[in-house]
Amino acid sequence: MTVIRLCLSLVLTCLFATFAQAQNMAIKVTLLGTAGPEYFPDRLGISTLVEANGRKLLFDVGRSANQRLYESRVNPKDITHIFLTHLHNDHFEGLPELWMTPWFLLGRDHGFDLWGPEGSEQMVAGMRAMFGHDLDKRVNKFNPIANLEIKVHALTEGVVFDDGGVKVTAFPVEHDDGNPAYGYRVDYASHSVVLSGDTTLNENVVKYGTKADVIVHNVIAFSERLSQLPEMKGVLAKLTTPEQAAEVFKRAAPKLAVYSHIVTKELNGAKGLEEIMARTRAAGYTGPLTMGKDRMTITIGDAVDVLPPRSLDDLPDLDSKLQVFP
Repeated sequence: MTVIRLCLSLVLTCLFATFAQAQNMAIKVTLLGTAGPEYFPDRLGISTLVEANGRKLLFDVGRSANQRLYESRVNPKDITHIFLTHLHNDHFEGLPELWMTPWFLLGRDHGFDLWGPEGSEQMVAGMRAMFGHDLDKRVNKFNPIANLEIKVHALTEGVVFDDGGVKVTAFPVEHDDGNPAYGYRVDYASHSVVLSGDTTLNENVVKYGTKADVIVHNVIAFSERLSQLPEMKGVLAKLTTPEQAAEVFKRAAPKLAVYSHIVTKELNGAKGLEEIMARTRAAGYTGPLTMGKDRMTITIGDAVDVLPPRSLDDLPDLDSKLQVFP
């Protein structure tokens, strides 16, 4: 009987702790993909899911974002709001899959609202043309075309989304051949997360990131050999080096700084990540800093907590319209 009471006590304690954490959590950030355009064995294309007050907001839709949503126990058909930082292909090449596959396979019953820079409407029109065969042949009473609607909203600096107390603010950044480019700040219940998007050192990231709970920032680092090549100098100049990121973090003073859209060349594996962290520290940033990983989760509330990717061992298949998932 004593053992049973002890087990019940432990279960209730765990349940209470989980409930308390859920009550205090205002914003949940999932780093779905943390790579740039490069190919890595453990990183896929850039995409970040921000959840607050029941809203699921997807920022960028890089390579295999659909797969990472599924692996993160989020049904891809539940995504309704998409925010693009800019129109370089590695930031939206997962959009066609997210648009089409959950519609006919999983029975998505709604379209999307999509916020993006100038040119987004033409991009969406091109996507529709590319999938002309599906639009012609797959639309039927089971797969209505209304659920493929994409309403495009043009970005300007300022609040672009405000619903249920969840506010999204867009701000311009500097990305050379990726311009016009934007970063975003999400606020809810006196908490916030800032996403730099692709940019070099930019005052707007400092401005909108000051005193934010979390800043998720891009970073770039090359080998010494590549850093001297003229073409690569141009690439380095349009993203943020560890030294530049350290300046942003020192001035903005977030509770936690996180690296994502991690671009390394000839700095393979752990070596490159260790160099980025070391260079950031050497540049004088001593605050909390995390190297992002695909499917890592950050919860923001009374505290900011980083949770590792959940095991895929118990992940069920996702294959039909009537399936309850997760």
